[in-house]
Amino acid sequence: MALSAFTLVAACANKPDKDESDPPEDESALGAQARNPNLRDMRVDGTRCETRGSRPEQLDTNHDGRADLVSLYGTTESASLRCKQADLNFDGRLDAYFHYDEGGTLVREQFDQDYDGRIDLGSYYEEGRLVLDELDLNRDGFVDAWRRYDKGRLMRIETDRDGDGRPDMFAYYLGGRIDRIGYDVSGDGKVDQWDHDAARRARKAEQIRTKDKADAAPKSEEYVEEAPKKAEEESGGKKVEPEKDDAKGKGAKGKSGKSKSGKSKGAKSKASKDKSSKGKEAKPAAAKPKAAKPTPVKPKAAKPTPVKPKAAKPTPVKPKAAKPQKPG
Repeated sequence: MALSAFTLVAACANKPDKDESDPPEDESALGAQARNPNLRDMRVDGTRCETRGSRPEQLDTNHDGRADLVSLYGTTESASLRCKQADLNFDGRLDAYFHYDEGGTLVREQFDQDYDGRIDLGSYYEEGRLVLDELDLNRDGFVDAWRRYDKGRLMRIETDRDGDGRPDMFAYYLGGRIDRIGYDVSGDGKVDQWDHDAARRARKAEQIRTKDKADAAPKSEEYVEEAPKKAEEESGGKKVEPEKDDAKGKGAKGKSGKSKSGKSKGAKSKASKDKSSKGKEAKPAAAKPKAAKPTPVKPKAAKPTPVKPKAAKPTPVKPKAAKPQKPG
């Protein structure tokens, strides 16, 4: 009895203490993984982001007294960056992990997007390009969707619908758009049924979303200048009524016989002179040169020259000399 008690005490003494800074382990996730080896849990990978045996550098970016960005380096001064841990929403818990290789190149990312304390997105990089995304869509702690890329372009999305840890729906993309969808009905990991109309339905749904977005967007109102206001500005503030045709054939002439168009032209020139006097340059209106029409010359009728009668000059009458009478 004493021997067994001594052995238990020695085992507890040799057990290393758990570092409080290590990410918490989900016991339910570990148990489910033991039952189904195909399930892949979304725990934080401690290969590069292990705090023990690393040299941490902490940074408080929002100046609240708590470190929200921790960089982990090797134990030596010349060691490269191994991991970065970040608290994105400043709640005191780490939400993002960035893993680097020996050369300091990013090889993996892990995010807690809903801030529930568990990772739900993991990304893998090769030569600086994204090749795979692992997602936990139902928030149960296990991977149930995979997005695969080729040279940074999305090629296929694999989804585990029944929760057995293996994909059974495959959506293929071509040129960034969905092309076809395949289903694994038998559970052997191979496509048994194809849905080629998925691309057509996806395009139609995208068109509807684009139309709804365009209808919801505020439309810009075009400015249209009112004609009466413009006419008043041209006439120097006087109200100008539109021209009316006279039934008697007078046309645009008024009572004085002068054309209204000539009047408006004079007012326009006067307004342009007023604008130029205020320091504003009047821009000449670009007018097309009109061909000069020859004015027909009507021959004038020859008027008869009036002949004035000459006034008759009176004939002077000379008085006759009286003959002397002889004395009787």
